[in-house]
Amino acid sequence: MTNETIETAKADVKKGIADAEKAGAYVKADAKADVEKVKASFGKSDVEKKVAYVKADINEAADKAKADVENKMAKAKADLEKAKAEHKR
Repeated sequence: MTNETIETAKADVKKGIADAEKAGAYVKADAKADVEKVKASFGKSDVEKKVAYVKADINEAADKAKADVENKMAKAKADLEKAKAEHKR
């Protein structure tokens, strides 16, 4: 394999890793929200529970949005590296 082929393969692997990291971040965000909701269910009024649930949902959405942005950035960087390697051919 040529150096350019290796570089394009590395870029493809980086994109795969970015997708795996995004999936892991989504799982973490879901679990974190679930824990916050369980904690909210103990010894709180109905209004406090609802506020805690909304807060957990907002934080979950924010964490997932952050993961989406990081994923897009990592893929863009990998695409740039791949384009550079293909340009050398």
